[in-house]
Amino acid sequence: MNSRFPLSLSILVSLCLTVPTAFAHDLWIEKSGQQFTLYQGHRHSAHAGAETMDYGKNFVTTATCFDAQGGRRPLTITSPAPWKASGACAALVITASSGYWSKTPWETRNVPKTEAPGAIKSWLSEEAIKRLERWAPPFAKPLSEALEIVPQADPFALKPGEKLVVQVLLSGKPQANVPVAYHGETRGTTDPQGQIAIRLRHGGLQLISASLEQPLADGKADVEILGTTLQFELPQ
Repeated sequence: MNSRFPLSLSILVSLCLTVPTAFAHDLWIEKSGQQFTLYQGHRHSAHAGAETMDYGKNFVTTATCFDAQGGRRPLTITSPAPWKASGACAALVITASSGYWSKTPWETRNVPKTEAPGAIKSWLSEEAIKRLERWAPPFAKPLSEALEIVPQADPFALKPGEKLVVQVLLSGKPQANVPVAYHGETRGTTDPQGQIAIRLRHGGLQLISASLEQPLADGKADVEILGTTLQFELPQ
């Protein structure tokens, strides 16, 4: 891996400010027919930056396609970067990682701290994104063990201006005090049940994201930084 910006930009900002915040870039999935393409950048974000950003062919670590009953459906990967796949998905969950990062007094490198003499901060970056194509009862529960945002009601029944209550979970457990953002703008933190109400401000693409930092004891980094995004679309 190299030291290009990919998903490190927001992480660098977050670490430099030492303030927990949602990621300053977006992951989103575009659909054409039954083909899905994963993008990373600032096309839909409140933050400045490149519209789309490259990521490596090993960036995506898992991808799971679900039907409306919560069962897994076949997914055919056609490209690693940008990641593309085709399938009949009612929901699609992708996990990705840009690996280990280390900050020294001179630079930030995409390597573990064991390979960065003088490292003053190091982290492992992990992200996930879930795109909902429709609402179904199985989607009221987490679909993975990753950090995940789960709607507490049918988001497709809402109109711009109305609020959606979501819950942030990790390995199925609610996460309190997690910052949650709407299109890159932090809107608050989760309550003790891991919940927060987000007002949907417009039609079209909806991106709700959250991030969580936790200690890491693998000897390669100080912390693990987890990011997650919930994506769905409303009529314009």
